[in-house]
Amino acid sequence: GAPVMAGLIAAVVGGIVAGAIGGSPLQVSGPAAGLTVVVAELVNSVGWKVTCLITVGAGLLQILFGLSRIAQSALAIAPVVVHAMLAGIGVTIALQQVHVLLGGTSASSAIENIKELPDQLTRIHGPDVLVGGIVIGILLVWQFVLPRLTSHRWATRVRTIPGPLVAIVAATAVTMLFSLNAERISLTGNFFDAIALPELPSGNWGAVAMGILTIALIASVESLLSAVAVDKMHTGPRTNFDREMIGQ
Repeated sequence: GAPVMAGLIAAVVGGIVAGAIGGSPLQVSGPAAGLTVVVAELVNSVGWKVTCLITVGAGLLQILFGLSRIAQSALAIAPVVVHAMLAGIGVTIALQQVHVLLGGTSASSAIENIKELPDQLTRIHGPDVLVGGIVIGILLVWQFVLPRLTSHRWATRVRTIPGPLVAIVAATAVTMLFSLNAERISLTGNFFDAIALPELPSGNWGAVAMGILTIALIASVESLLSAVAVDKMHTGPRTNFDREMIGQ
């Protein structure tokens, strides 16, 4: 029930704002697998515009988390919890996307995606597999081949370009040049129709309050644990968790 364009607007705005204000040098700001079910249920139960209100409330609560300096407590979480969370999200996303890669449609749960995988393997759509293969191939080259070519000046320059961006542009170009019948994302409506002001609920304030708390907690935990994991992967500046909370 939510407009697709609104998700793109939120991703762009969130990436710019959290990137500029947040306290992590390397962080992802966007749709999180852990929030998908929660947000979908809120849109279904209280409506899209009330869900916008809940999102604003959750954001204000996150700012309070940052100002109260409780975000630093994320450092007390055992690394195994961080790794398990990120692995769980990764497996969930992979099980969904393998169906899309093969030309099908993913189900809403990991278990259903596993059950439907054998049947999907009998209905492979060639153009979709080709496009997905191009993306995966370029990502592997960027991650494993180019770093080994450090003696070549051109390889060092090429690596400054993000691999995912190159992969998307290349795959899109191939589909257009060869008119491949690969599934594309269809955006309906215009930019302004997707912008909705928050709306007060006609009742059921308990569900709204619980939604605000749930989104704030899940979004905060995922962001902070991701920041902890990223800090362990590089030797650069450490994350300012309270500032990151305010930015998110």
